[in-house]
Amino acid sequence: MAKSGVMARLRPRVLGVVASIPKGRVTTYGTIAKHLHATARQVASVLATFTPDESKRLPWFRVVGANGFVSTTKLGSVGRRQIMRLRAEGIAVSSGNKVEDFDVLIWSPS
Repeated sequence: MAKSGVMARLRPRVLGVVASIPKGRVTTYGTIAKHLHATARQVASVLATFTPDESKRLPWFRVVGANGFVSTTKLGSVGRRQIMRLRAEGIAVSSGNKVEDFDVLIWSPS
């Protein structure tokens, strides 16, 4: 199957998982990927192509990199917005861009 076909089938599944991340919790690209039998890179690719409407209504900012770090590719305005939104939910993010208490806050889809 072509790569675009795989991504087209994966997209609604990623959206569903992201929509279900509880407020005040975080998950990782890899955790979502494992649940969906995909790769972390594929999950990140889907999130990177969210429409403006999807970005407004879905808690994309609750998805962080491995070990609780805000992705280094997002450290511009998107990363600042992600950190701001996490903090607004009461999630502490260190000056090194790591979610504090990550081991307690991590959420996995069932």
